[in-house]
Amino acid sequence: MSVNFHDMIWAIINFLILVAILHKFLYKPIIGMLDSRKQAIQSQLDQASEARNEAMQVKEEYTREMQNARQEAQEIINRATKLAEESKSGILQEAKAESEKVLKRAQEEINLEKEKAKAELRNEVASLAVLAAGRVLERTIKTEDHEQMIRQFVQEVGDVS
Repeated sequence: MSVNFHDMIWAIINFLILVAILHKFLYKPIIGMLDSRKQAIQSQLDQASEARNEAMQVKEEYTREMQNARQEAQEIINRATKLAEESKSGILQEAKAESEKVLKRAQEEINLEKEKAKAELRNEVASLAVLAAGRVLERTIKTEDHEQMIRQFVQEVGDVS
């Protein structure tokens, strides 16, 4: 077997041309495609990381908003409870004052009626006493004597009560 240098040089040249053509038309596009795929994957990973960070921020904001809403709701409940207690106290005080007024008016009316009844009773007793005295004396009493006896009797009855 003899090695032909001429054929060998042509084989090496052909091989180098083949390597250059493969490098230009096959290796560079594959490397370019792999680089673009790598960049796309890296971009997607960056977007996913960014989306995750944004989701975490939204979650934290939502949590803060919920906590604020709970606090506001509790404050509203506390204010409503306080207002209800104040209203209740006010209504109770008004009702108590009104009942005291009604009771006082009733006492005043009772006292007035009592005084009227006493006055009527005095007048009736005085009239009956005069009539009884007139019968006992069996004489007619003059109007002046009658009025004087009534005044005297009313004064005596008034002093006794």
